[in-house]
Amino acid sequence: MNIAIPQHDIPVRNTCDVLVIGAGPAGVGAALTAARAGAKVTLVEYGGKLGGMWTLGLLSPYFDNRNKQGLNAEIRERLTEQGHWGGLWNISFDPNAMALLLDELALDANLDVLLYTIAAQPIMDGDTIRGVIVHNKSGEQAILASVVIDCTGDGDIAARAGAPFTIGRPSDGCFQPMTMMFRIGGLKDDYPRDNVLEFYREICRHLPESEVLAKVPFNFPALIRLPAPGEALVQWTHIRHHLGSDGDELTKATFEGRRQVQSALELLRLAKPVIGDVRLLELPSVIGVRETRRVTGEYVISDEDVRHGSSHPDGICRVTFGVDIHEPDAQRQTNLANAGFDIPVRSLVPLRVENLMTAGRCISGSYLAHAAYRVTGDCLAMGEGAARHAVAALQAGKTVRQLALANGQPR
Repeated sequence: MNIAIPQHDIPVRNTCDVLVIGAGPAGVGAALTAARAGAKVTLVEYGGKLGGMWTLGLLSPYFDNRNKQGLNAEIRERLTEQGHWGGLWNISFDPNAMALLLDELALDANLDVLLYTIAAQPIMDGDTIRGVIVHNKSGEQAILASVVIDCTGDGDIAARAGAPFTIGRPSDGCFQPMTMMFRIGGLKDDYPRDNVLEFYREICRHLPESEVLAKVPFNFPALIRLPAPGEALVQWTHIRHHLGSDGDELTKATFEGRRQVQSALELLRLAKPVIGDVRLLELPSVIGVRETRRVTGEYVISDEDVRHGSSHPDGICRVTFGVDIHEPDAQRQTNLANAGFDIPVRSLVPLRVENLMTAGRCISGSYLAHAAYRVTGDCLAMGEGAARHAVAALQAGKTVRQLALANGQPR
């Protein structure tokens, strides 16, 4: 059943050069880069913090960061100076420090930011996106823009604007499970910094692994030491067969994730001899979604690109993180080698919709490629690349598609 809503006027909040939807790593990268280039930028975020999975989702370590300059290097260096960088593999960080740093960067760049705001519907003129209708405490508002960059992770705006997309692996459409991170305190000082699995091995010495997996169904968890003494993040829970771009399914997954966190905390008591008397410090504000829509663009990053380490004339960043598939239907993880491949800007330009770009895990690529480029260092770099391209297109008086196709030609 559908309900017809009477037409009504929606006030225009503002008009900008670049409208960025979502303030996770990709959105922060896009908004800061465009603003620093002189563009008038509005950044819309549904949560109360910038940083997305870094801050709302308690996601660390910061993969595929060290081989990149730009904002990746800037954030790494600033957190190091503050004493909030290090931990597991020396690429982990304090999520609260990250949130405060991103606030500072946004204010310094004079970003127009809307927190607690849902981007509901694209404003379309035929096949051209002219802006987005948003909802917050002020009610419905329209934000108009010359270019919209969808950094929602799920490609929400691109999908509603009519861009094609795929979900899951080609064979059956199954997608990677979600994870609810959580932060603990009281970790023993002598627990090895880079040993992610010793706590799990200790648990399995006290309880058969089959019983452990019945409580938390994943056999390759990680204890992620943070820079602060005695603190760690735990990446263990696995919530399968719930699609993160479906509101009902996302809600069910969140409840299941917290149920698994409770089970994990009970199991951690069995590891007390090696980890100490740990306690729960923080639950995330959002569950970690690995995979939903992959919006089909002018270029689809292929399995062959991953295997052969493809370069492109319009490459915006180099992905060196390995293919990391948390299996949709098995209690294991599949890791495959990655020769290192470029993300071309054409993979950020969706088909069928003008004046729109994507950045982050929702860009155009295969199931296999996505499992490598979805990590946060690459998502941040994608946002930077999308913003540079959008600003260049505006300055040249071209559409983002026209400039992308021109830049993607062999030289």
